Amino acid sequence: MSTAMWIAIAYFLVLSVGVSFFLRKKVKSGSDFVTGSNTMAWPLVTAAFVLAPLGSGHTLNLWEAQAGLGASVLWWGIIAGGIFVPLFLLWFGPWFRRLNVQTFPEGMSKIFGKSIGWLIAAVFPGQLIGICIAEVLASAAAFWALGGEAISFKNCIYLAVGFTIIYLVVAGLMQVAWMNLFNAIMLILGSFAAVFATGFWLAGRGGWESVSNVYANAGMPWKTSIVNFSPDVVFGFMFPCLILLVFMCSASQAQYQPMLLAKSDSDVRRGVFFASFINSMVTYPWVILGLVGMSIPVVAAAGAKLSVPKLALMALPPWMVGILMISLLAATLSTTSQLILASSHMIVHDIFKKAVNPGMSDKAFLILSRAMIFVIALVVIIPALRVLDQDVMPIFFWTFSFGIPVFGVYLIGMMWKVSRFAAGITMLAGYGANFLWTFAPDLIWLPERMKSNPAVYATILATVLFGVVMHLILRGEPGYLRQMKAAEE
Repeated sequence: MSTAMWIAIAYFLVLSVGVSFFLRKKVKSGSDFVTGSNTMAWPLVTAAFVLAPLGSGHTLNLWEAQAGLGASVLWWGIIAGGIFVPLFLLWFGPWFRRLNVQTFPEGMSKIFGKSIGWLIAAVFPGQLIGICIAEVLASAAAFWALGGEAISFKNCIYLAVGFTIIYLVVAGLMQVAWMNLFNAIMLILGSFAAVFATGFWLAGRGGWESVSNVYANAGMPWKTSIVNFSPDVVFGFMFPCLILLVFMCSASQAQYQPMLLAKSDSDVRRGVFFASFINSMVTYPWVILGLVGMSIPVVAAAGAKLSVPKLALMALPPWMVGILMISLLAATLSTTSQLILASSHMIVHDIFKKAVNPGMSDKAFLILSRAMIFVIALVVIIPALRVLDQDVMPIFFWTFSFGIPVFGVYLIGMMWKVSRFAAGITMLAGYGANFLWTFAPDLIWLPERMKSNPAVYATILATVLFGVVMHLILRGEPGYLRQMKAAEE
């Protein structure tokens, strides 16, 4: 086994075992496991939150997408850190806490009724599992690079799932928070250190200028520019990113889970600057390394998905490869673990407990939550093995689109009007548009510019059209924020 692999395995085993040993006696109930019992201060709340929406979306997804769109894919990180993170930590997260619920489906049930809550509880775990597939593939790419290509990519998927399980199975959300606190630091320092090390390697080969010259000579100088606002970039990437990051991530249990840790709303809001900075800055090293890798023919021949691991094995010493891949695993394992924890929490809390066995004991809840983590992890493996050679971006856009009608309804219900019938129609219309595009795309008409990302545009158009029209036509109660304010007064 390579030196890089030993370094990474030692790091994650020591960290996981150490944190598990430290927290093992603090998890005495199911509530401790899935919520942390509202005991954490803002640094741990921020750490638990900031890596939840990060993962392969900020790493593998971007270094793969830059092969076609160039450096403009950095707008994913800019939008995430500059728009989504502040909106969530300053408003959406505290809103969720005011609902006094454990899960997002339970919150929707409180606002719109049990039927909508159960619909979301049934759909959202599957959606999060879809995102888990992309995260597992990114983790597998890291292990593949660490093993010096000696381990098959399929076996690397098994490793990725195994390390995800040990990331959270002992202490749940509290374990994730402490692990993320260390890994957020490692993610930033390790990835930027790899960029500087790559710069030294390039110094004897023409420097950074040689990379830009490759793209210029190929007639693609725009690939090294972040301000390439071509129609393909704006309509095919930037606008869909804005919609998906704000609307989908703000409807995801994986993002709301860390809100349950906080002692107060102040502990949610205080970390907004650090969370925004980390969420944006972490994207730059991976895009830079991807651009360098795809400028080298022998690396580019392996495909965009493996461009960064291939470049690392070529340009960096083994110990630096280990540091870089630890950084990648810090991003992907943290996100995968929180997606699995969120899925497990929704299934156990909203389906098994609320719908099947309301009298479930707390001990049974804790045991079932841990067992469900293993079940979901195994479920993720099967589709992950079948999409080894596929682009990750379509997986993201398709699964993310299922959150658009849910958050659209949530936003309308919180700020404008609560109409259960209108909310149900809007959600079904959004889901219907996504499925119709997936299975019968010829039946959907979209403007030419929107065909670059039809799943997103079809879903958002259906959500806006039905959401606005149905809520204008149908009667309803005042927005839930006003209802809560009136109740408090």
